[in-house]
Amino acid sequence: MKPREPLAAATSVRRTHAAQSTVLLSGRLPHHGGPQTAGQAGVVARPGGRRVPSPASAHAGTPATLHWAASDDVVPGTPVGDSSRRYDDGTPRPPVARDRHGTVARTAHTASPRSASPMALELTLVLVPLLASLWLAARVRRERNSRRRSEQRLLEFLATVGHELRTPLTAISGYVSLARMGGLADTDKFDLAMSRMTDETRRMSALLDELVLLARLDLGQPLHREPVNLARLCRDAVTDAQASSASHPIQLTILPGQYTVLGDRDRLYQVVANLLANVRHHTPEGTRTVLGLGNEDGHRVIEVIDNGPGVPPQLRDSAFDRFVHGGKPTAPAPKEEGGGGNGLGLSVAAAIIGAHGGTLTLEPSVRGAWFRVRLPA
Repeated sequence: MKPREPLAAATSVRRTHAAQSTVLLSGRLPHHGGPQTAGQAGVVARPGGRRVPSPASAHAGTPATLHWAASDDVVPGTPVGDSSRRYDDGTPRPPVARDRHGTVARTAHTASPRSASPMALELTLVLVPLLASLWLAARVRRERNSRRRSEQRLLEFLATVGHELRTPLTAISGYVSLARMGGLADTDKFDLAMSRMTDETRRMSALLDELVLLARLDLGQPLHREPVNLARLCRDAVTDAQASSASHPIQLTILPGQYTVLGDRDRLYQVVANLLANVRHHTPEGTRTVLGLGNEDGHRVIEVIDNGPGVPPQLRDSAFDRFVHGGKPTAPAPKEEGGGGNGLGLSVAAAIIGAHGGTLTLEPSVRGAWFRVRLPA
């Protein structure tokens, strides 16, 4: 470790350095005969630089030999070691160091923007368009695959709709042909044929209404909004369901609380009616159903639970897809439910609840089916 110097010695060193800097700034050296100039003894004149004392004259007291420093190291009129010097473009020049003899020492230049390799710029100009092209190609590929999947779903949807509409049309066409051939001369047969054709017509009408509703919801068209009392709505739905099928008893449970939401009353009633009709269509007579209403975490909750055979395991993940049938209906759909059993009931209910900002889920249960509706309060 270098020992600490006295303040006087440090002051002397600073004065010596200052005197040397003054000599360098003035361009001449102290001598017994006066200032030395270019062309005198001990002086070397080199154009394009600045004169500095040589190491040999630092201690000998002889006429100092002046050396010219490189023009990149010293700027005329600038003190040696001044780091404020700048290039023409404003980039700071590196400082110039002197050794203990006062000789200017060249320092390594730091990299400046004008000395950057052009290879980096060329590489950037090549990589940026390449990466942009790869990103664009990946995006186009994803959009193309998504469009193909959408087209495939649309084709499947149209095929299913055609199948669903063909069944009632086939029945109606058969009765019309039978009437033309005189097979409905009997009054009882004629009344039966008219009743069946009416049922099939109602079924087609309900199917088309649900398809139009799904299309509206898919397009994001807003539903009618008004305050709806869910407690009263559930009571009405239970009353209508019991009138349709007395062989499926329903228990209504409403917990204490407020049950007003903002939504479309007719569509919310359709959700509860579809869930109760699903129980009647796919469970045997005598199956009991519980319709519950309560509050949970700022949401209104409606639950429909039955003790029937439940949803088959292979259909649980696709229960809310369109035209998914839960097997052969165990009970015929009432006449006023023309759309029963077409495979759209749960998908329509899920779409309606989604349009209200809620969720419709099929909860796991040991026996029977457990559907749960959550609507924001």
